Parts: sequence; structure tokens; C-alpha cells
Amino acid sequence: MKKIRDERLILQNFKNIRTTLLVENSVILLILLWQGWQKSDLLHAFTYDNPLFLVLMIAVFTMIVLSLNVSTPIEDKPKRSWRYLGVSALIELVGFYLLTAGHHPFISLLAGVVLTAITSGIMLYSNHLRSRGEQ
Repeated sequence: MKKIRDERLILQNFKNIRTTLLVENSVILLILLWQGWQKSDLLHAFTYDNPLFLVLMIAVFTMIVLSLNVSTPIEDKPKRSWRYLGVSALIELVGFYLLTAGHHPFISLLAGVVLTAITSGIMLYSNHLRSRGEQ
């Protein structure tokens, strides 16, 4: 297989990949909405019990992390302090727990910890890319 050397073709290839992912995720979202409408329970279609929803979430998180490699170094924002990262993670954890701690407080706390770990990891990775861009 030959490598693409022309930059216009490389950019066109990236646009094609982006369009493909947009169409794919849109179709998955439409199928999830159709499943929810058919069962008259939209919330059941958007749960992690549904493999299609799990695929959508994995694709979305992958897209977010991969887009950090491009967007963060060109932002010209300073590196965030450890205090800012810690306080934002604590606010996120407490806020998520307060919003969801109805009948199952332990499960809400566990889900909040997982969600906070994922978003804090994304913020730490973004911070790492900012510091690499400053050097």
C-alpha cells in the first residue's frame, strides 16, 4: 500500500474519516431513538445494558481523547494548576453524587468516582499536552 504524500489528499482523507464517523454515530443515535420509541421507554434504550449505546459511548470518548492531541497544543492556554484540577474533580464528584444519590447511594458514589476519574484523566492529559507545547 502506498503512502499518501500530497497534503491536499491527506486533508481530504481526514475529512472523509470525520464524515464517516459523523454518519456512523448519527445512525447509531437514530437506532437508539427508534428502540426507545418502539418500547415506549426512551431511558431503557440509553443504558449501558444496550450494546449499541456502549459502542456509541466508546466512540465518543475515543473521539474526545484523540482530538486533544490536535486542539490542546494550538489553544495557547496556560497549564492548569494542580489545585484547579483537584477542586474541579471534587466539585464534579460531589455534584454527580448529589444529583444521583436517590435509592442507591453506594452505586451513585461508585459511578461518580468512575466518571470523575475519566474526566480528570482527560484533563490531566490535556494539561500534559499544554506543558509539552510550552517547552
